[in-house]
Amino acid sequence: MKTFNSSKPIIAFLGITLFAFMWLPAIPIALASPSCDFNHGSELAYANGQTYCMLAALKNTDPSPNLLASAEDLYLASYFPLPAGCVITNPSTCGPETLPGGFQPLCNPCFHGGGANHFPYHDHVLAGAPGSGTSGTAGVMKGPWKIIIVVYNPAISHLPTFSPLKSAAAIDAGEASGMFLPINPGAANPYEISTGIVLICPVVQQNS
Repeated sequence: MKTFNSSKPIIAFLGITLFAFMWLPAIPIALASPSCDFNHGSELAYANGQTYCMLAALKNTDPSPNLLASAEDLYLASYFPLPAGCVITNPSTCGPETLPGGFQPLCNPCFHGGGANHFPYHDHVLAGAPGSGTSGTAGVMKGPWKIIIVVYNPAISHLPTFSPLKSAAAIDAGEASGMFLPINPGAANPYEISTGIVLICPVVQQNS
């Protein structure tokens, strides 16, 4: 099984926000499950340490300021550098890959369109999901999700002991501890790029 090529230079992140971001059904997803219909736009996601299924999403690429402000975070926790031979303008060159520690991303790969295509290998991490309880994250699971890109530091993600972060709280802590690259220098949070896109999609428990 091929692994991510840790020697391939990471792309220049400056100017990523100039790309027109879109969200399209992912093509393809390597994982399968009875509860997540990947043929109709559903995708796997982590939330509060568990795995869930995001059902086919409706996207809003021009949300109102109020909608954007009220939407909860949906992180694309992305892996770089790209595998050797993967050319994002030709998705057929980008097959399923494995990190050195044996982990495979949830999207392996997914091409959502626009600037998100620069990050085809990623996990979806939600700020909340059903069944988390009032003391967990269910209170913030209200349907609109704003898409935020973060990129793992390959010095961390390529360690044999690496495990993916599976909650928004873990991503916040990871930003503070050096697990992510500063992809947005000069911003209030240099570790995040907000795409300005809002998704509306149900989230259901993933069957074991």
